[in-house]
Amino acid sequence: MRILSVLFSFIIILWAEPSVFEGQQKTIESQKEFYKNIAPSDENTDYENNRYEDYVAHSSLALTSEEYPQNFYVGEAFNIELYAKTLEDVKFDFNLSLVKNDSLHFLNPKNSFEKISNDTYKNTLWFEAKDANANLEQIVVSMLRNGKVFQKASLQIQPLRFQYPPKEQTYAHIVASSLDVGQVKTSYFDEKNIIMMLELNATNANLKSFFVNGVQKQGIENYKGDFNASKAFYYAIFPASKNHFEFSYFNKESKKLENFNIKLQISNDEISTQSDLNPTNKDFNIYKQYALWALAFVLAILFIFKRNYFILGFALLSFALSFLVDTNTHNGLLKTNTRVKILPTEPSTYFYTTNAEEEVEILGKRENYIKVLFKNGKIGWVNDTDLLKN
Repeated sequence: MRILSVLFSFIIILWAEPSVFEGQQKTIESQKEFYKNIAPSDENTDYENNRYEDYVAHSSLALTSEEYPQNFYVGEAFNIELYAKTLEDVKFDFNLSLVKNDSLHFLNPKNSFEKISNDTYKNTLWFEAKDANANLEQIVVSMLRNGKVFQKASLQIQPLRFQYPPKEQTYAHIVASSLDVGQVKTSYFDEKNIIMMLELNATNANLKSFFVNGVQKQGIENYKGDFNASKAFYYAIFPASKNHFEFSYFNKESKKLENFNIKLQISNDEISTQSDLNPTNKDFNIYKQYALWALAFVLAILFIFKRNYFILGFALLSFALSFLVDTNTHNGLLKTNTRVKILPTEPSTYFYTTNAEEEVEILGKRENYIKVLFKNGKIGWVNDTDLLKN
């Protein structure tokens, strides 16, 4: 009976097996038929050579400008209002170039176009002539998409003429509609020199050009604003014997030089690099300590002979005060290639760089800046990370 059951099962399996293979074959055939009916793709499968195609402009680019004067002074900051008009509605970038000579400085090359309407963009270009030979012939604007130029236009500039303003020995090379002096700070820079900080406020001027002949070390710090209205601090280092600073600028509205005479008076304001500093203070404190010890000794001798307890009290007081005198100096070691600033501010000018590790006296601290005294008597500010740890 068992033999008959096994034989019957074997027959059933043999009968069912072809139907399985037949079902699989039907599935494969139906899949082939399905893929035959799919339309071929138009996608570029050559990925190695699949690049952005060159964009074709659908409109023209037109450049115009506001009316501008043709006569300027050397050293005067002037502008040209440039407009670019295009109907392109895709993403693109502007690139601006100039046809000019080296005597004309382009003051704001990083200024970008601003969209002011659906089809118009504006850019204010500022210039300054360094001599009377300055020349600007053309302004060229290109439109780029995917880094490639697809449209370009140029604007021919009417001839510009430049003349020198009247000069004198104290001329600061500034042409402005107005210039005012705000705060004035003067303090010791080192044993032989003083430093002056002058707050300047100007309209229609480039304060970065402020420069007076004959000043050995000078510069502009903390510039704020734009060429329409700006503020900055001018610093200059003079011999300690100098007590006045004179300069002039050319007022283009009144067409004449205006003069300033600044009194150099030492101040103790905290912004100064050398405020209330004297490199010999520590040595002087040592002498004060010696004097208090000597006084205590003399009073002690008098007490022995006079037996007066008031004298003893003064002797003890003098002896105690001698230990309250600060005779310690705090020294540090600067790293090699440390750059030393004039002021404890980020944009301040560097006036010295160490060539090797250099020992300094630490005079004070302001935020992350350390005020240091060098062995040659110069004082400046360094970043606290420039000090080697003990």
